[in-house]
Amino acid sequence: MNTFALAPLILILPVIGLLLNGLFGRRFVEANPANGERLTGWLASLMTIGAFVVSLTLFLSLLAHEFHPVITPLFTWINIPSANFLVNWALRIDTLSVTMMLVVTGVGALIHIYAIGYMHGDPDFSRFFTYLNLFIFFMLILVSGSNYLVMFVGWEGVGLCSYLLISFWWARLDKDGVPANANAGRKAMVMNRIGDFGVILAMILLFWTFGSLDYEAVFTSATQFYQENRVVLFGGMSLPITTVLTAVTALFLLGVAGKSAQIPLYTWLPDAMAGPTPVSALIHAATMVTAGVYLLVRSNVLYEIVRDSGALIFGLISTPDLVAWIGALTALFAGLIAFSQNDIKKVLAYSTVSQLGFMVAAAGTGAYVAAMFHLVTHAFFKALLFLGSGSVIHGMEHGHHHLAHAGHGAHGAQGSGGAGEQGSSHAASGSGHGAAHLSAEADANQVHGNADDDGFDPQDMRYMGGLRHRMPTTFIVYLIGSLALAGILPLAGFWSKDEILLHDATYSTPIFIILVIAALGTAFYVARQLIMVFFGRPRHAAAEHAAESPRLMTTPLIVLAVLTVLGGLLNLPYLTPAMAEANHDHAAGIFLMLEQWLEHSIASFELTAEGILSMPKTPVYLSLLVAGISTLAAVGGLILGYLVYRGRPRDYREPDRLARTPIWWWSVLPLNTLYMRGFVPLFNRFAAWLADKVDWEFWHDFIHDRVIRDIFVTGADFLAHVLDAQGVDGLVNGAGSATRRIAGALRLTQTGYARTYALAVLLGAVGLLVYFLLMAG
Repeated sequence: MNTFALAPLILILPVIGLLLNGLFGRRFVEANPANGERLTGWLASLMTIGAFVVSLTLFLSLLAHEFHPVITPLFTWINIPSANFLVNWALRIDTLSVTMMLVVTGVGALIHIYAIGYMHGDPDFSRFFTYLNLFIFFMLILVSGSNYLVMFVGWEGVGLCSYLLISFWWARLDKDGVPANANAGRKAMVMNRIGDFGVILAMILLFWTFGSLDYEAVFTSATQFYQENRVVLFGGMSLPITTVLTAVTALFLLGVAGKSAQIPLYTWLPDAMAGPTPVSALIHAATMVTAGVYLLVRSNVLYEIVRDSGALIFGLISTPDLVAWIGALTALFAGLIAFSQNDIKKVLAYSTVSQLGFMVAAAGTGAYVAAMFHLVTHAFFKALLFLGSGSVIHGMEHGHHHLAHAGHGAHGAQGSGGAGEQGSSHAASGSGHGAAHLSAEADANQVHGNADDDGFDPQDMRYMGGLRHRMPTTFIVYLIGSLALAGILPLAGFWSKDEILLHDATYSTPIFIILVIAALGTAFYVARQLIMVFFGRPRHAAAEHAAESPRLMTTPLIVLAVLTVLGGLLNLPYLTPAMAEANHDHAAGIFLMLEQWLEHSIASFELTAEGILSMPKTPVYLSLLVAGISTLAAVGGLILGYLVYRGRPRDYREPDRLARTPIWWWSVLPLNTLYMRGFVPLFNRFAAWLADKVDWEFWHDFIHDRVIRDIFVTGADFLAHVLDAQGVDGLVNGAGSATRRIAGALRLTQTGYARTYALAVLLGAVGLLVYFLLMAG
């Protein structure tokens, strides 16, 4: 049996789930809320699990097929013979795409299951799972497409789903009456469109240059063009192929900056935390935001040609080096911003931006396998942390509702008029334990007040403390995820981050130093978060009455924790250089499994005048020096965080220990402040001017009303009263009048007397006789 023929099922199954839930889900839930929720939730989950099984089948098929890529055609999408433009909708099954499929469907299935418990009681339960299946569908299109155009369909689709899910609670207003959730979705959409513009231009350049958008055709042609030093005719200019590829890779970088939240387009991701927590875990941590990293890795041939050619942007820097520097600076900058965040999900959001910076930096320096390794491990531990934060929020809301039911005053009553009020009344109405947190979380996304704001916020870490006693399972798994994020041996985060640092230590010392400092900052804010959430004493009565989440939510957390512990085995390096030398550029046993798996998709080569040579790979052994520096940074950051935040804050009103330090001011002056206070107001005023002056007064009042309408009305009057009434009607009426006059004259000859007619016959006969006589003469 050709198991590759099963590949289309990876797209069909999520479509079945979204169609059934989209058409019938709400009816099921309204008819029987409890059973309807289970039906719609498990339907979406089973479709995702089915897609994971198909991905696993494709993985085994590639093993049996000796890793050779397989193209599975579905149909011809675009065929314009006159332009020689042919795009087939086909699936590319290779080791890179299957790796992404396994991550997307595997982690996605766990998050679907978690969301069944988390979203319980939400009035739009079925709509939520419809959107989740829609996202899985588009994400799988993105990673499985055999050409850039199909990839771009998925790229745009996940952007749409991101908008829909960020603004899922679109009707929610913050305490100032601003639709913050809807604004966050709009912000994500606009930021991503900026990056998408770059990808569109890059695809146009690729097609103009190579006449195709298929990966294989583009990469093969690019290699051939570079070896032959060809020039490309563009707009009457002759451009070297390296110039064209420099432009293409730079434009791709713009798309990566938008989708993977890199400087300067990263500001949408923290605001995306307005969506439900499962959305934050699935889309904005584990899958969608890694699409930019996937684009870089998939396009490695183009970046390596530019690197080898030495072509520079404006004579300053090559695009691969620019990618590396943007990734490294993002990793450092976003980590610093995380220091000043009090919202448990926003800390993780900026952490995600920072970790994406590590991946982008790795891809920019040519460590494509290391970038993918960190992508996979990050999906494990960051999904774990986001879902764990949802469990914490769930537990805090349980405690808050306990206070509301018990009629607590003083400390507990502080939350009664704040963000938790709607959630409390929601729970009191009998919607269930799982639903208790929902309305409050939606509102809490809007309330990130300072210490003087006594409105309860279940996401604010200042209200937490001591939760390890109330939520032991959540604490254990969250601790595992946090230590993996910090890079503590032997968890998955250590191995993947160490591989990036090891490569960058040999590639660029400045980038290596920046990433080490970023790793130190990561460990610091991890320690800060752990202490504020789980240690010390509760700083709010809601934390004192917090409860562990139900098993439906904690089971996926445990699975992700196990993956976080064992994930490092995916690409375990050789322990000594001697082991690496003995195996000489190939993996053995449990070592470098991901390396030998991905080398069949990621071409590592060096282009020279003599031809294609093997390029040295990422160091494949454990460097004690780099591992020691990495571990020292991680442990040092944790210890520093412990020393700064030990026993602090004592009360949720207490200012942060770093609030008066220069590092705090650096961390609270991100580009988001510049955007929101500088660019966005100017943009909104400009948009209002366009709407009022250009669109309404010019186009509507002047062009439409005065030019088009008035000309039309004047012309209509002329046509009606002159041309129609006097012209057309005059001709018709005139012909009628002439006919009437002729008929009146002829009527005189019709007397009705026989003698008159006999006389007429006689005269006619005489006339004929005269005529014939004249003719004869």
